[in-house]
Amino acid sequence: MKVVQHAKIHFNEQGTPVADHFDDVYFSNDGGLAETDYVFLKHNGLPERWPHHPAAFFHIAETGFGTGSNFLLVWLRFRQYRQQHPTARCQRLYFTSFEKFPLSRADLVQALAAVTELEPLAQELLAQYPAATPGCHRLVFDQGAVILDLWLGDVLNSLPDRDPSVTVDAWFLDGFAPGKNPDMWQSSLFEQLARHSQAGTTVATFTAAGMVKRGLLEAGFEVKKVKGFGRKREMLTATCTQVNTRRPAKQTAKEVTIVGGGIAAICLSLALLSKGAKVRLLCADTSLGQGASKNRQGALYPNLHAELTDVSLIQASCFGFARRFFSLSQQHFEFPMDWCGVLHQACTSQLQKRLNKLTDCWPGDLVQSLTASNASNIAGLELPYAAIWYPSAGWLSPQQFCLAAASYLAEQPDMTIHYQWPVKQLEAMPDGWRLHGCTRPPLDTNTLVLALGHQTNALLNESPLPIRGIRGQVSYVQAESLQPLKTVLCHKGYITPAWQGLQAIGATFDRNRSDDELLSADDDANLALVQDSLQHPSWMTSVTVIESRAGVRATVPDHLPLYGNWPMTGAQCQILSGFGARGLLFAPLLAEALAASLMQEPSPLPLSWQKQLKACRYQE
Repeated sequence: MKVVQHAKIHFNEQGTPVADHFDDVYFSNDGGLAETDYVFLKHNGLPERWPHHPAAFFHIAETGFGTGSNFLLVWLRFRQYRQQHPTARCQRLYFTSFEKFPLSRADLVQALAAVTELEPLAQELLAQYPAATPGCHRLVFDQGAVILDLWLGDVLNSLPDRDPSVTVDAWFLDGFAPGKNPDMWQSSLFEQLARHSQAGTTVATFTAAGMVKRGLLEAGFEVKKVKGFGRKREMLTATCTQVNTRRPAKQTAKEVTIVGGGIAAICLSLALLSKGAKVRLLCADTSLGQGASKNRQGALYPNLHAELTDVSLIQASCFGFARRFFSLSQQHFEFPMDWCGVLHQACTSQLQKRLNKLTDCWPGDLVQSLTASNASNIAGLELPYAAIWYPSAGWLSPQQFCLAAASYLAEQPDMTIHYQWPVKQLEAMPDGWRLHGCTRPPLDTNTLVLALGHQTNALLNESPLPIRGIRGQVSYVQAESLQPLKTVLCHKGYITPAWQGLQAIGATFDRNRSDDELLSADDDANLALVQDSLQHPSWMTSVTVIESRAGVRATVPDHLPLYGNWPMTGAQCQILSGFGARGLLFAPLLAEALAASLMQEPSPLPLSWQKQLKACRYQE
């Protein structure tokens, strides 16, 4: 996997951004927004198509994100449309964009500064603008009504890796002119456009080049030349005339039953509600967040490798989405959270070797390497080793998130939560499942998701998942010498900054137990691990354990989560589990992906990532 390079640009006398590599402007000097409105919206029949669109969402795809001005104008028009047509069926927009050379944040700020009419939306985009790592980055706006999937990397590699089962309604065939950017304008591009289209899908592009017209015709589009924008004589529009036989006939889930009560179940409930589903949640406890999700504080950061492996890229994408998800969640309900950064001490030879390699392939706004002196200054404590620094990472309270989310979910009209409803048996039915409890009447459901962590296999009988429960205990300490800690500090374990006078030190890994009994020996082990890993620091001499919490992690052999279909006799059920100690990292994006799959909407996961994460991978 290649490193994503930022675009090298300059601004001409008119203030228009120009790509040095392609020697071409990002948009017309005569007016970028007017060009977008004329070329891409008008000639794709927008916004006139939206009120009569038969689906719940409209899907636009674009080659060349550039400054994001196309997306921002569409977002503005769609927001206006929703205000004017609140009862229309189509109330959500997906905008999928592919970009090989993304602008740096600083260049994007300057490029968008001139587009004053889009300034409020531009600020929201900048607030979520992702680190430049390969893959798909999902950005959510307007409470889920507008979703931007920004794919970074070569479009000729990204499009084949995108799930074509959810097709595109309108294409913005942008990017620099064919003569300036011949690498993109290949026959394979037009073949992929057809692969992701259906009968009636429209295309608009600023160019009228013969090779573009021929490519669209050969791919099965009906092509027309029309008047171009401004001084351009002609441009092309096209319509797909072929029925897409690759799209599987699946039924969108109307109501989903989730069994669980932790981070995974909550994230999935929120994702499904945002896509218009009705959700029924069965929780065995008296409140949500009572299992492995009950910790006071949890660190959120990616575990990056020294190479751009798929596993690392999955972690990077999950981290970016999780950070945005938890930040946006605070618009609806409050919980303790602090993006104070995460310092990972290079206290092993393996980490020391990885330290310098990380900065060669990962962007600096995601990860940096620090000397021991700089690490100490950032942490507020004297540290013995150089460190890996995740400046945008931090911590939040899983327990408080769960409790706040529970109150929010209880107010949603399409959400039902049944507490003290432990499911003891699943019975396959012709059209779904029957769930049996202890004392409650059975419940029937067409769509079932198990988000039960390490307890998932209790319901799978003869078709168990490769899930293993590993016990862990966190110690909460009070120590004046630890109070100066300003960031999450990781070694072979971790220490959090103080919250409500206590700091978390964790956590043990006991592969031989799967209970939550509190053990004083585990508290001793947590404190000893800090001493041994960090050369017996002076700030650990007077540390007192005030309380502890234990839970059981759901782990799998390859340390990747499990999501999606799990084939069983007579029916299928969906799985969302196997997060190990990284539920905060994995749950938001995997829940979003599963919700998209159930609702037949675009997936935020490339096909190559889906293959590594799907629950049935161990059966293949």
